[in-house]
Amino acid sequence: MKSTIQLVPGIIRRHRFAKFALLLGLSFASYMFFSRLVVTAVEVRGSSMSPTLVSGDMLIMNRFATIAHAPQRGELVVLKDPETGDLVVKRIIALPEETVQMSLDHVYVNGKALSEPFLNSGKKARAGAPGPATVVPKGHFYVLGDNRNNSTDSRSFGPVPRENIVGVINL
Repeated sequence: MKSTIQLVPGIIRRHRFAKFALLLGLSFASYMFFSRLVVTAVEVRGSSMSPTLVSGDMLIMNRFATIAHAPQRGELVVLKDPETGDLVVKRIIALPEETVQMSLDHVYVNGKALSEPFLNSGKKARAGAPGPATVVPKGHFYVLGDNRNNSTDSRSFGPVPRENIVGVINL
C-alpha cells in the first residue's frame, strides 16, 4: 500500500512568500551593511585636491581600509574636518611622530624633501610660508590638499586624529 500526501496550494504560496520576503530582507540588510560599512559612493566638491580630483568627480570610499591597515603616506583619505565636521578629501603627508616643515617650494618630512609628483608645478611653488617644524602627535596624521593655494588642511587645523579618518579613496 502506498502513502501519498496532498499539498494545499495556500500553504505553498505562504511558504514561497515567506522565502521571498526573507530573501528581500537579507538582500536589503547586506546592501545596507556593505554600502554603509564597507564602501560608499562620494562626490568631490571644491578644488582643494585639484589636479588629482576635480569638483564633480564620483569616487568610491573604502571604509574597511581604515580598519584593515593604518593609513599610509600618500593615500587619499576622507576625514571629518576638525573645524566644521564636514567630510573632506586630503592626502596624508606625515605619519604619527614624524616632523613636518613647510617651505616656499617643498614639504619636508623628518628633514627630507617629500617627492610630490601629483602636484602641478604651479601649485608646488606656494606650499606655505617657511615656518617652524610641526611634530605630528601619536595617533594623528598630517594632511594636505593637492591644491596648496586653495586648501584648508593641517596647516590651519593641525594634525588630524586617526578617528577622524573615515575612509580611503583608491584611484
